[in-house]
Amino acid sequence: MADLAATYHAQGRHDEDEEIAVKVLELRREVLGEKHLDTIRSMAALATTYHEQGRYVEAEGIDQEVLDLRRELLGEKNPDTIRSLADLATTYHAQGRYDEALQLHQTALGLRRHVLVENHPDTMQSVAYLASIREALQQLPSLV
Repeated sequence: MADLAATYHAQGRHDEDEEIAVKVLELRREVLGEKHLDTIRSMAALATTYHEQGRYVEAEGIDQEVLDLRRELLGEKNPDTIRSLADLATTYHAQGRYDEALQLHQTALGLRRHVLVENHPDTMQSVAYLASIREALQQLPSLV
């Protein structure tokens, strides 16, 4: 079922993706428990779906929960934990919360440079996100 949800997500069929992702998450919580890595992965997938739907407040709540769980279970320097940090920053960015997004993306970039290599795709993604946020912050005065 999780694969079907991922397929729907890739096709941009977010309503169908959400319906299945919610069911998968419920089942994994029931069978595997709240702190199982597959359950947490399902939570992250649902947050991504909410983000794609523009439901940023819901995405933010799940993103924060996923980050907290991954920090607890995997540690701060695990690539999945760092990805969760970047996901939360991206949700902040989508909400126009640029200062918070900037801070989290800077942290993610520092961790990625330490854990991964400079030219790793995730590290480069962090650099691109930071550039996007800095551009948005520069344009902010002209929007007012």
